[in-house]
Amino acid sequence: MKYRFIPAFIMLLAGLITCLIGMVEKWPVVTNLIVLAIVLVVFYIIGQIAGQIIGRVQSERKAMEEYEKKKREEEEQRLREEEEERIQLEKEAALAEESERRKKLAEDRLAARNSRNSGDYDDSFDEDAFDEDGNYIGD
Repeated sequence: MKYRFIPAFIMLLAGLITCLIGMVEKWPVVTNLIVLAIVLVVFYIIGQIAGQIIGRVQSERKAMEEYEKKKREEEEQRLREEEEERIQLEKEAALAEESERRKKLAEDRLAARNSRNSGDYDDSFDEDAFDEDGNYIGD
């Protein structure tokens, strides 16, 4: 819609040039009007074609920009998801490492107590601190 004046502008500009040429060359009025009518029709058609080409190029450019914007947003989303996954894996690894460290510490304490009190039962050790897989889950 914003290119609707292109055909009229081109047509009127060509008509003005044709009128000026007719005056300078001193053409007869009838000849000048016939040439002017032909020029106006031809340049109106040329203006219509030019307006459609410009409109099409602009719409393709706009579509390309939207496509690139969508691609960029998808890439940013993918990077955010990868970063979140990496952070989650780091947290899980740190949690597993801490669990192993606590398990080792509890086992060392138990071994130290058992070696000191070889015959005594140590009820301070909480066997419920380990799950069925042997992972330390806390006090």
